Amino acid sequence: MKKILIQTDFSHVSCQTIDSVLKLFKNKTCDFYFLNTYTYNIKGLDALSLLHVDEEWYDKPKEESEDKLAKLIGYYTKKYLMSNHNFHSISEYSTLVEAVKKHQQRLGIDLVILSSGINEDLDKENKLVLEQIRECPVLLLPAITHIDNKLSITIAADFKQTINTDQIDQFRLGLGRKKIEIGILVLDEQNRLSEDVARNLKTFIAYLKQFQNTKINLEYARDKKQLKAYASQHLNGIMCLVDKKPSFLRKIGLHKSHLVSRLKQLSTNSVLAIHQ
Repeated sequence: MKKILIQTDFSHVSCQTIDSVLKLFKNKTCDFYFLNTYTYNIKGLDALSLLHVDEEWYDKPKEESEDKLAKLIGYYTKKYLMSNHNFHSISEYSTLVEAVKKHQQRLGIDLVILSSGINEDLDKENKLVLEQIRECPVLLLPAITHIDNKLSITIAADFKQTINTDQIDQFRLGLGRKKIEIGILVLDEQNRLSEDVARNLKTFIAYLKQFQNTKINLEYARDKKQLKAYASQHLNGIMCLVDKKPSFLRKIGLHKSHLVSRLKQLSTNSVLAIHQ
């Protein structure tokens, strides 16, 4: 049984995300957890005003969240009545990243799904999730998602470290019988690979050959411009970015993940984040 956590704000885009995910995992028995987070709008309220607000003011966001989640669950339960999908709701007064962290650990979530392009605030929260949630893969889906029946995944990495394939296996095996073709985009110049990069690349190709009978597509992108050009030509697949193990400077907030910085070149792509 695969457990998938899907963030929703009940917008049209987030509902499209749910539809895309259910289609992607149609051949797999899954528990889907719809997560909605909410906060209180205290702009314009001073401390004295906050002391005088009534219970209805506090209860309203939670009640609205729970009511919309109930309708969402009812809709998809009816739509997929005879399927192997089960639906659950989570309403949480929290930031998105703290809620994802809490329920990923509590439920043993196998995959986190986020929607991108809804608004700037949510995109910022998505980046925090990508930075901090490392226990499972995170799939980021744009407003318009193009995923073919035969799924193509591109592993985009600099291969300066050996790729940990555990989360790749976790994602691809979770898709059940769906046909998958995995290619490689080396984020480096082809004629300037170091010995370590060449060795790690060779090891990863050998890993792919264990289960992929078709030719492995291998391409190179030496800069952000070439990465963006490649991504724009592969909108019907998933771009997979590898997040390196955080350094000390990143842990204390002085450095950002390269994964997050590369999202600018992949704004219209479906992006799978895996972690070393």
